[in-house]
This record gives sequence, structure tokens and C-alpha cells, in this order.
Amino acid sequence: MKHPNWGKAWDRVHVGCDLYAPSRVEMMLKDVEGLTVDILAAMVLEGRRYVVQELTITRRDGGPPITSELLRGVPVHSLLRGSVSAALQLRIPEPGPEGTTTHTMGLFVLPQRERRRLVKAGPTDETLLWVARVYIFAELSGDPPAKHVKDVFKVPTSTAGYWIRRAKDRKILNG
Repeated sequence: MKHPNWGKAWDRVHVGCDLYAPSRVEMMLKDVEGLTVDILAAMVLEGRRYVVQELTITRRDGGPPITSELLRGVPVHSLLRGSVSAALQLRIPEPGPEGTTTHTMGLFVLPQRERRRLVKAGPTDETLLWVARVYIFAELSGDPPAKHVKDVFKVPTSTAGYWIRRAKDRKILNG
């Protein structure tokens, strides 16, 4: 049975630092490696974190039964991360007739050249804005935000923590 809201367009809400996320994300997964079922999932935004609201697991015709072992194998965290990657938008205001440029975040990867430039510049407002964006992306995905900042910028844990504190002190990052 199909849920009455599947396929509906959901409003995007501002989650900070020019990032916009849908209030609800729905996805249908077929052919998940290692699973013999189809997964229908709905995630809702609570604060700056997605939580699974609905999860429907459907046995394929002639497939093996749904067991507790199969349920434990459902990659819920991967569902969240994939949903955020596909749905998050970065809207950068542009001066001039173009207005705002919208980018889909995809898997959050800073180009190596840009990452090096930001790291070399240190905790400038621009660097801290990107730190805040990376932090928010991790929060939405359910990943540890400080570790994500450390990994994306390839800096020591102490530097990532310092930059996060500076971004919060300067009110670039709320929370």
C-alpha cells in the first residue's frame, strides 16, 4: 500500500549558513547490496537532524522472509546520509541580476585546491563559514560534526575544535 504523502514536494527550510533542507525526505530503495527486500523510508527534520519517521520493508515476490537478522542489516544511517546528500542545497546570494545561485550539496567534498586555500588562511570569516556548513551537514546526516570538520579540512582534531569554537563565538555557527 502506498502512503498518501509519497511523492509530495516538501518545503525547504533554512538550517543555517545559506543551507536549506527539506522538512521531509522520502526515498525508495531497491537492490540494496546484501538485502533481498525493498525499502521505503521517510525522514523528517527535527532541529538540525533528520530522524526516520517511517520505514517500510517489503519482501519481494518469492524472496526469503523478513527476519530479525534482515532488519538489523537495514542501513538506516546510510539512508540518512544519502538523503541529506541528495536533498541539501547551498544558496549563495549573488550580486547582480542572477540573484541567488543554488547548488545541491551532494557528497560534501571541498575541492582540494579550495580546501588548501581555506586551511592556509586559518580561521577567517570565510573559512569559518565553510566550517559551519560542514558542521551543519554532519549534524543533518547524524555524523559526529567535529570529526567531519576534521576529515573534510584534513586538520588535527584540536584545530577543528578551535575553528568550531571560533565559528560559534563569532555567531557564524549557532549551536
